[in-house]
Amino acid sequence: MADLRRGERMVRIFVFLLAHYNNRYTITEIMQNLDIPEGDLRSVQRDMVALMDIPGNYVERCTEFGKTYYQAMVPQADKLVFPEFNDTLMHLVFLKRIANTYPASATLVTDLTEKISSSLPKKTQDTLSQLYSALNTRIAYVGTPPGIDENSAKNLYTFLRAIHEKRKVLVSYMDNWGNYTDKVRVPLMIVMHQGDIYIGCTSQSHPGATYTLKLCRVDSVTLTQEQFVEDPKVLETLRKQIRSGALLLGDQSSKTEEVVITFEKQIWNTLNERRYHQSMKIEELKDKLRVTMQVNVNDLLKQWVMFLRNVAHVEKPKSLQQMILETAKGMVAQYKPPRKRRA
Repeated sequence: MADLRRGERMVRIFVFLLAHYNNRYTITEIMQNLDIPEGDLRSVQRDMVALMDIPGNYVERCTEFGKTYYQAMVPQADKLVFPEFNDTLMHLVFLKRIANTYPASATLVTDLTEKISSSLPKKTQDTLSQLYSALNTRIAYVGTPPGIDENSAKNLYTFLRAIHEKRKVLVSYMDNWGNYTDKVRVPLMIVMHQGDIYIGCTSQSHPGATYTLKLCRVDSVTLTQEQFVEDPKVLETLRKQIRSGALLLGDQSSKTEEVVITFEKQIWNTLNERRYHQSMKIEELKDKLRVTMQVNVNDLLKQWVMFLRNVAHVEKPKSLQQMILETAKGMVAQYKPPRKRRA
């Protein structure tokens, strides 16, 4: 992460602290985690002073046994439309950065982020508002995260405008088989999850049903003259599905269950860096880590557990154990060598 401008570096440091708000770090540990060169030590020290000076005490500094630690002190917002609060600051800054690439779009994004914030408790609204304003006055430049090209940025702007003006859009979208279809869609919100951007939509053929489009699969999007009426019940359904982890798979059920998984201790940092859900809690046992969370049990969760392979053991629920077992059986059958015929 060499040659970062100061503003971008400050935001990345702050977002890192937000993403690991339960932990505290020395400046050296922050630099190591963000791959900041040792030669930038004095610059990072100045960044930390600037972050500490932001009104509201969003970063706390403490000294213990001669070492100085820093920790984010921002309350969690469990009602955000984003699946993870950890990246909220970067999400909002990112939206503003993308929109400001095009003329006359600042008001559009302001209105959209205000709509997002309106779903939060009053105290959290005030906190995010103060935080965003404070950072905005101090940062001259904020880099956009990787993985979004110029075409995606333009498409995102059009979706933002459609949500703002409550207008349907004609979308050319690539399916799982690589085929493009042109269809009129009703976009309601932007969903950001683990580095990917999704468009939350409501179905026109099945009232009340919802689904997502992955932004990187959108070839083109055009505003139509046809407007739609937002249904508050559908919007709340979308929020519930996002919070439960169901929406990205098109699952209409937002029912959650308690999930308990034990892990080998050596992946502590991996679990902290790749948190599956905002309800996830990590408990350190004698020789294991015990993770508990309240989520929708679906293929997305199964894939997350299987990514961690043999260092993870699902204690409950039985349904998740069975899903993993069936997938494993299918993989064994697919790669099992054929029996040799007897002569």
